[in-house]
Amino acid sequence: MFRHLTRWRISAGVQILDFAVVIGVALLLYPIAQGHPHILSLRYVIGSSAIALFCHFLFAQGHLYQIDTLLDETRAIKSILVRWSLLFLGFAAASTLVHEPDLFSRTWFVCFYAGGAAALAAERSFVALRIRQWIRRGYITQSIVVVGHNDLAEALISRLDKNSSGIRVVGVFDDRADQGVPAAVAAETGARNLRGVPALGNVDDLLEYSKHNIVDLVILTMPISATDRMNYVIGRLRHQPLAIRVLPGAIGLDRVSPMRLSRNELPGVQLIAVADRPMSDFALFIKGAIDRLFAAVALLILLPAFLAIGCGIAVSSPGPIFFRQLRIGYRGRMFWIYKFRTMNVSEQPNVMLTQRNDKRVFPFGAVLRKLSLDELPQLINVLNGDMSLVGPRPHMPQARAAGKLYFEAVNEYAGRHRVKPGITGWAQINGWRGPTETLEQIERRVEYDIYYIENWSLMFDIMILLRTVLLGFVGKNAF
Repeated sequence: MFRHLTRWRISAGVQILDFAVVIGVALLLYPIAQGHPHILSLRYVIGSSAIALFCHFLFAQGHLYQIDTLLDETRAIKSILVRWSLLFLGFAAASTLVHEPDLFSRTWFVCFYAGGAAALAAERSFVALRIRQWIRRGYITQSIVVVGHNDLAEALISRLDKNSSGIRVVGVFDDRADQGVPAAVAAETGARNLRGVPALGNVDDLLEYSKHNIVDLVILTMPISATDRMNYVIGRLRHQPLAIRVLPGAIGLDRVSPMRLSRNELPGVQLIAVADRPMSDFALFIKGAIDRLFAAVALLILLPAFLAIGCGIAVSSPGPIFFRQLRIGYRGRMFWIYKFRTMNVSEQPNVMLTQRNDKRVFPFGAVLRKLSLDELPQLINVLNGDMSLVGPRPHMPQARAAGKLYFEAVNEYAGRHRVKPGITGWAQINGWRGPTETLEQIERRVEYDIYYIENWSLMFDIMILLRTVLLGFVGKNAF
């Protein structure tokens, strides 16, 4: 049926289920509220929905949608009954003030309170049973990797082996080969499995592993005093969208009872947060859904423009209508970007960045580039999931600034790949687009991109899109 269920999807599903249960009980009891079957009253629907919304708020405040709570149905049901009772006391007081005896009678109150409590309790028992089954089958996991091949890592793995929340350590990586430790010494200890968890290599191997596998959490287990090692590893890992935590020695494992940490990361383990992903799974889902919806609608609306531009290219220069090129995308993965062709077809691959008065660009192509219309086919990339509407612009792997590769020119350059590349971005609407003839040009572009990533929000995206649509980013740097 499915291979992997993330925790936020489980949480979101239970929230929707709670809302449906409350509304369902209210609809079943509507005849009691009215005394006889009747056309459904709008006021009744609004009142019932208000109860369901307040119920959701109280349950969320009580952490009733976290995996550890969902697994413990006894604790969950007790907490639900307390909050359900408080909700009805407040609702009863409000109904007395509003005075709606024809809408919510005393009989209805009693039936709804009892029916809702019973339905929610039964639902949570069923949810706990299903989640335990999914965990046993491997559908729900929190994949963790450990950096540091030592006794503390082994103790951490031993602690996590005993959990029943789907937490799984998938690999151990060692940084010492990158830190000047003799290769023979690092290889001898770094290749040894820890309590059945495979040793998968060094920090470079971890970066490559994270590009193609789910990594929910990275835990560093090297000594706190090893600041140089710690800073090196954190600096390297920040190039990927990873949540990074430090285990502060054996004291971090001295908790016998589970601790309630942010996002319920690891019950029973005290961690120090040093880096988080720029977007949560839920934010990525929402952003991706908006991107694809907008791209699909835009492609339909712009179909006549696509046909007109295609005809213009065909008349102006022999060759294909579209041009594709390899670019660096999310997590450093390569993808084919699509554009309208603006250059004459050449037997040599176009790997050189466009320059002012570039002889390869034909006249109609120059107009497309000036108005940024050549970028429109990237809506196909958005629909495919390779790009977003808003994000750092994707570059060619061999792109250079002042003769240096971008990776060499700016230390933080790889950090741009923590989010999907975009058609437009914060750097572009602030004028940092076009050539990179000097180091300052790429440095400033990366600076704006990193600011966008670290301050991302949906409102920020909307603001960038509005400025792009209303003001554009055409100008002296567009050629």
